[in-house]
Formats: sequence, C-alpha cells, structure tokens
Amino acid sequence: MVGVGVAEGGGGAGGAPDGGYYGEYYPPEPYYVPPEMCPHPQQHPQHTHMCTMHADYSGMPVVTSAAMMPQLMPPVLDEGMRHYLVAHPHAQHPHHGHHQPHHQPAHHQPPPHHQPPHPYGPANGAGGPQHFYGPGYTAHFHHVPPHHMQHSPPPPIYPKDERTQRQYTKLKQKLERKQNSRNNGTEISSGASTPSLSPRKELNGRGGGSGGASSGTWSEGEGSSAGASVQGDDENDTQALLDLLSATRTPQVSDMTPTSALVQWNSPIPEGVTLPNVELTYDLLLGDRGRYKAIYSGPSLSCRVRDLRPGCEYSVCLQIRAGELIGAASEAATFRAPPAPPDRLPPARVTQRQRTSLLLRWPSIADNGARITHYILEMDSGEGFVELTRPRTRQHTVNNLRPQTRYRFRIAAVNECGRGEWSEDTVVWTAGSPPPAPAPPTLADSTSTSLKLSWDRRSDEEFTLQMDDAARGHGFLPVYSGPDCTYLCEGLRKATDYRFRLRCETTDGQGPWSIEVTYRTLPEKPGPPGRPTVRGKVHSRAIRLKWEPPSDDGGSSIESYTLELDSGEGYRCAYQGPEREAHCDRLLPGTSYRARVRCVNVAGESDWSVTETVSTEATTPGASNAPELVAEPRATLASISWRPPECTGGAPIIEYRVELAGDDGVVRLAHTGPQCDCTVRELIPGCQYRLWVTACNMVGAGPPSAALRFATRAAPPDAPEPPSATIESARSVRLEWNSPASNGAPIIDYHVEISGINVDDSYAHVYHGTETTCIVEKLTPFTPYFFRVCATNSAGRGPWSTIRDVLMPRAPPAPPTGLRHESTADSLHLFWRIPASHGAEVLSYRVKVGEEAFDTEGPTPEQLVEGLEPDTVYGVRVAALNELGLGEWSEEARAATRPRPPAPPRLRCAQAAHNYLRLEWTVSGSMCDDRELGRLA
Repeated sequence: MVGVGVAEGGGGAGGAPDGGYYGEYYPPEPYYVPPEMCPHPQQHPQHTHMCTMHADYSGMPVVTSAAMMPQLMPPVLDEGMRHYLVAHPHAQHPHHGHHQPHHQPAHHQPPPHHQPPHPYGPANGAGGPQHFYGPGYTAHFHHVPPHHMQHSPPPPIYPKDERTQRQYTKLKQKLERKQNSRNNGTEISSGASTPSLSPRKELNGRGGGSGGASSGTWSEGEGSSAGASVQGDDENDTQALLDLLSATRTPQVSDMTPTSALVQWNSPIPEGVTLPNVELTYDLLLGDRGRYKAIYSGPSLSCRVRDLRPGCEYSVCLQIRAGELIGAASEAATFRAPPAPPDRLPPARVTQRQRTSLLLRWPSIADNGARITHYILEMDSGEGFVELTRPRTRQHTVNNLRPQTRYRFRIAAVNECGRGEWSEDTVVWTAGSPPPAPAPPTLADSTSTSLKLSWDRRSDEEFTLQMDDAARGHGFLPVYSGPDCTYLCEGLRKATDYRFRLRCETTDGQGPWSIEVTYRTLPEKPGPPGRPTVRGKVHSRAIRLKWEPPSDDGGSSIESYTLELDSGEGYRCAYQGPEREAHCDRLLPGTSYRARVRCVNVAGESDWSVTETVSTEATTPGASNAPELVAEPRATLASISWRPPECTGGAPIIEYRVELAGDDGVVRLAHTGPQCDCTVRELIPGCQYRLWVTACNMVGAGPPSAALRFATRAAPPDAPEPPSATIESARSVRLEWNSPASNGAPIIDYHVEISGINVDDSYAHVYHGTETTCIVEKLTPFTPYFFRVCATNSAGRGPWSTIRDVLMPRAPPAPPTGLRHESTADSLHLFWRIPASHGAEVLSYRVKVGEEAFDTEGPTPEQLVEGLEPDTVYGVRVAALNELGLGEWSEEARAATRPRPPAPPRLRCAQAAHNYLRLEWTVSGSMCDDRELGRLA
C-alpha cells in the first residue's frame, strides 16, 4: 500500500501516534440500502429508478442504480473478530440508529455488506417499509457503483415478533418527541434519545442477534414507557455528532509533489451543534486502486502523505472517533500525484555484435505518470560520452564502429517532465580478426606432482592449453579451456618432463598455437638411509660409525648425509658430507649416545633413520669449572659454588674436595662432599686466599679446577678494655683506654658514651675522636655515672667495652631556680625552688637585694625584705649554703616595689534632713580640688 501519513501543523499535537494504523481498508463488495435511507418515488419522480424493489429479497428495498448513491467508506476488515464496518458518508441528520455487527463463522462468512440500521416489519410484508424521518427532514440518497450490485447476494430476512414490534413503536414515538423538542430549541430531560442515522459503530463482537442478523435496538425494559437509558441517549447523540462532523470535515489536498501531498481538514462546526465532552481523534484513510488503508490517526488537522507514486490517482477520506465511537467516513477527495521524470533504466544489452556495428536493447520502465517520448543514447569511444541518437523504440543499431574496439554506452528515458537518470555503463568490444599466437605459458610454480602455468591476457578472450606426456606417447591433449590466465596441472609424475602449448580464442575465431615449452616436475625427498652401526673398537672419547644409502633417492642423486649424536641433552651434528662413514671424537667417557642419519637431495631432506645406541668407556672425571663466590666474602667466611665438570668420566661423581691456601702458603682441606657449593669458615679478616676444587668418581680423582683468589673483608675492631677514670674535680673526670685489635683495617676514631642509670637507651654521646683519652666535664657532684667506649674502622663500629662506673664527690649546692616575688610599697616577699644539695644538706640561703645581702633562718626557700623604697626596681639573686660552702648564685631577677597609696579625701556633710544626708568629698590634686565627686541619698 503506497502512502504514509505524517501529521502537519493544525490544531493538534501533530504526528501519528503509536498504533495509529489500526486497519486496512478494501473496496466495498455488495451494498444494500434499507427503506429508511431510500427516497420516495412520489417525492422525487425524476429519480424513481433509484429505489426499485427486488422480489427475490422478500420485500427488502435495495438500490440498484448508481446515479444517486454517494460514495461509501470502504469496509473495515478485522482479521481477528471477522466482522465488517461500512461507514455512512452523509451524516448531516443525526437520527440513525445504532446496531451491532453481525458475526458468522469463517467457513460460511458472506461477503461484506451494509447491515440494516433499524429493525424492519414482519417478514410477510404486512408492516411495509418504515421511515424514521421526522417533520422537515428530507430523504437521503446513497450511491452504490453498479459493479458493486452485480454480484450482491440477497440480504437476510429479519422477522419481527410481538415484543420487537412494541419496542419499534416506542422508539418511533420517542424520536418524534425529541425532534419536536429540538426544533423548538429545547432539550428533553426525560433521558430518551433519538437514535442516530449514521452507520453503526463497531462493537468488536459485543452484542448481536441470532440467525445471522443484528438487532440494532437499544437496551429497554419490558413494558417500559421511558425507552432507552440516559447513557444510551448520550452515546447516540455523540455518535450522531461524529457522523455530522465527519461529513462536514471533507479533507482538502494541496502542496502536491510527485511523491507527497498535504491533506488538511478544517471545516467549521455547524451552527447549533455542541461538541461532546470527549477528545476527538481523526483517522485519515488513503485509497489506492480500490484498496484503502489508515495512514494517520491523531488530533492534528493536517497530514503529509508521503511515498506516493508519481502520476497515480488517489482518494482520501476522513473519519472522526470519540473514544470507542466511530463516525461515518467523509466524502472522498480524489487527487492525482504530479508526474515525474522516468525511472532509471537498467544497462543496455548487446544482442548482436559485428566488426563495425552493435545492436543494443533495453527493457521498459515506469514512466511516472507521463508517457515516454524518446530515449537518449550516448557512447564513449575513449574520449568521453557523446550523444549518439534519440530513438523512440527500445533498441538501436550502432554502425560505423571500429573493429576490435572497446566502447561504453549509457541510456536515459525522457518524458514531458524531463530526462531520467542515466543507466549504468554497458562496456562492449566490437568483433575483429582472430587473435595472433600468444606467448608460451610460463611456469609459476611446480611440485613433484603438479605444474602451475600462467600467461598474459591481451583482450576479452579464452584460452586452450594442451600438454604432451612423452612417456605415454599420446601427443598433445587439451588439459584446460577457459578465460583464466592460470592453470594447475595435477596428477603428474615426479622428476618428469612435460611439453605445453597455448592458443587464444575469441568471438572472431581461434588463433595459432604458441611456441612449445618444456617444464619438469620436481623430484621428491629421498627415503631414510640405513641405521648407523659401529665400525672398529669403541674408545672412551671416540667411535666410528657407518650406514647404507636409502632405497629410494626421490628421483635425484644424494648430495650429502648428516649424522647426529644425542648424549641426553639433545641431538647435535657430528658429521655432514657425501661419505657414508664418519669418525666421531671429543666424546664423553662412559656416556651412551644415540646416533641417527639422514640424506639430502635437491628436493629436500629425508626422514631420519632408525636410531642406534653406542656407549663409550668410563674414565676419571674432567676438571671442574673454576669456583665462584656466591656473595661478597665476609671477614671470617666465604660462600662459594661451582659447576660439575663437563665430563664425569662415564661414572657418577662421588665427592668434591675444596682446598684452601692463605698468605702463608699453607694448604688445608676446607670441605668435602657431593654438593656443588660450600661455606668456608674460620678465615682471618683482611687476608688473601686461593681456593680450588677437585672432582672424584669411582675411577679416581680428576685434575683440580682453576684457583679462585679472593680476600676476606675487614671486620670492625674488637671491643676495647674498660676505660680507667680519674676524677679531676667535683664536676669533671678523665677517661683513658687502650686500642683494641683493628681486624684488618686501621681504627678511624673512638666513641665514648655516658649514662646515669646504666640502661642502653639512656646513654648519651660525650666524645668522638682519635685519642685514647678524654675529659668529661659539667657533671653533677655526688652523682653516679657509667661510661663505655668503642672503636670504629672502615668495616664499621666495633662492640662496646664493658661498663666503667664513677661516683662524683660532694660539692656546694646548685643555684636556686624559679625565683618569684610579692611586693608592697616598702617590701618584697621572695620565693624560689630548693636546689640540688650535691651530697650535703642545705643549711640556709643568702639573698642579695640590690647591694644588700640577707641570710635566711634555716633552709626555708623564702625571704621577706622590708624597708625598701616605694616604686623602685631591685636586682635579686639567691645562693644556697651547706657544710661545704656557699653554692653558685642564681640568675639575677628584677623585682619592683609598689607606689605609695593616695592621701584620704576630706569628707563633709553638705546637707542634712530627717531622712537623708548629703555628703561631699574632694580629692587632692590639680584636677580634682573642691569638686563634688559623689552623693549619698
């Protein structure tokens, strides 16, 4: 189905929503019209032929003429529910009743037709045709195309029983009351509603009658005078309004292109019509060749229809939906897409090819709505395309061409809209003379069973290759015929000569044969030689081997032999040459060797022969490799390792002997054992040594290895003896010590540390130098001290000596600290902290204020000094005194006395009363004399 709807502007959201394509519409088959929708012959005598009765339809009025029948909406086919919907195109009078679709099983489904919208009278015709038009309403004419009525089956018969007849009478009365009320401008509030004359809405299988007919009646209680319910009236009014809007909103087509058109609908709502309180949805249907399809569904008032075929005629109609209610289809608007240039032609075909002419043909294509007037044929002979002719037919013979020349052709169709696209190029050669003899084929690749030949192509030609096998005696036989430029000849014999020749063939004929060439297949690899065997005596380090030639040389002479030996570490080449015997020396004693041999010709190497195992005699092991240091030698030990000897003598190594010689030349055995490493101990720091290794097996000891020379590293010095201490004073001591052993490196300096509690973490550094004596000062009298000393050389610092403890003698007290004071105008009260007594109890303190000194009475750390000047700064120092004398003075501190207090003011009573006294006072001074400073009330 051509045509896709896209929303364009308008009064809605625009664009078709998901699920907007809800069905596909097909051209109507048979239609019939009930009597309510047919005009009376006496009212319209000029159209009496429009409503004729068919006796075969049991009194059912059927329209048989197409003159007055308006175009109907195509039926909607629901594939799942198997029911049809035919919408009424004229919905100006909202008085059509609702009816439900008729369902039948698929195996006897009748052709789609318009179901009767209202119940009819009895089947015997007593009731006659009934009309549902009120006063002032004119009859409606429905146009059905004649070809639709030619195959229309008779409509079904709808019998009426007594209950149906009563319902019919009540509905007719209600319709007349409501119509009269509307004509007078009022609404009936009783809840009754006039049924719509629009086509029935699709109920998707809900409701329906029996016997294949739909009742189309409203839900009404038995014997009720009210008729339909309020809800039924609202639905009927909405349905009638939808039919009215669908009929008035006829789509308008504009802005047409060859492949698209803009469809709009924007008719005003008729006067007196009220929109229902529901959202309206517009469904646009596109008809193409009698086949309708919904291309848009949404609230927009315009839609761009795309993917149209140029020059084709289409029709569009509109339906309006409100919820589940569907209005009748509008009148169809028919338009034709503008024509366009023709489509692109396929490449022209060459049907006849001559030396100077070519016959070209091409198929027909779509003209896109405008007849093709002619074609344009262009030719390119190597200088670009040039117009050749403008034929009107679909073939043309091109004459006056050059033989055996390449041409290109292209063609395009032209109509009144212009020229279409050019076709793809057609490349063709004109016929010519038979080709000359080609160059002989060349050999591209060869194997022992195949030859790959190649040759050059000069034009569009085919080749024939022939081969001659002299051994068979059949002469040249064709082996290939085709357009390829290479061919692989397979199934040949190895090392055999073959002759070849080549011939070209074109449409102009066959050419002569090329020069004959001879190519030879490659030989194959030879077979394996015989197994090698020992010739003569087997020695400890040499053997002689020989072997037989291969039984198959592969078509080529043997060029050389290769002998390999494997002692367990992989095969190694022992001999390579044309001889079939080899002397193998430099072998390891007591070792088993596996020997194998292979041969080589021009085709390649053969497989290895069967292996042969040969063992040499055992002997003493060879010299081990020189030992190596595993790490840097230390002061008293060295770790060494070595590799086993390359030749063990054919027997396992039992042990290794490590011997050592120092600077004095004395050799000593340092280690024996089967391991290939050891640690030599008890070495002297800073000495030179020589070391070698000897391997031994069951046969005996082998030669010694090369000597390893190394020097032991210097060690830190030994710990000195405990230092001697000489007390210089109560606060200093002299320490002396002897130099320890340097262990291979001269002593650089000494370190002396001191501690008061003899704990490792408490020692502090007091001396660092090269002398073996030092004086330690600023010690505390009558305090124990612990000293230790160590020596340092280039190897590092040696261990500490043992501890030397010293108790310092007694001394006068230390100077007091924390001096503070409290002052008045004429005194200072001094305080301080008790100093160290240095082995003797503090007896008293001496306080010096300014130039005067005062002694305290006892060891109390405080003193009151009186008789000082007010507002004066004094320097204060304190010293402690014990039985050994006066200690050091403390640091001088500054202490200031306070100023004198002011004189008392003069107070007088300025005023006295029975309940208060007013007092006044003055302050002496230049700023406050005779001034009232306060008042008491």
